[in-house]
Amino acid sequence: MMDMMKHCFGKDGKPDFEKMTHFMQHHDRARKLDSVGWAIFFIWVGVAWIANVGFGVGLIGVAAIILGMQAIRWLLGFNLEFFWIVVGIGFAIGGLWEYLEVQTPLAPIVLIIAGIALLVSVTWFGRKHSHHHTHQQEKHE
Repeated sequence: MMDMMKHCFGKDGKPDFEKMTHFMQHHDRARKLDSVGWAIFFIWVGVAWIANVGFGVGLIGVAAIILGMQAIRWLLGFNLEFFWIVVGIGFAIGGLWEYLEVQTPLAPIVLIIAGIALLVSVTWFGRKHSHHHTHQQEKHE
């Protein structure tokens, strides 16, 4: 909602109908692009299933669709969706892991990496944020 308000009002704070029209057309194109991505996903899953390409190749195909759609979003000037980039990379890793028949289970490695990422984010980024927050409180007291 705030995104829409930021893009649909003029500098004087009044509604700018030209900006509103542009905003709605932009979001309509983004929704259509998302629908195309889902359509390609369903087609790929059906084809991969019928062709019996294997789980690894199936996951790699899904990763290619997800990451390809993010690349298209970027090329067309839409915002990248970080969540879907991470999901696409996850599918690519899982697919390669399966395709290459790596004997070490992937789940424990993912859990270790997630734990390390959480520790780093809390330790490094959390401390900076809490210091900033403390500094802000001191200013107001």
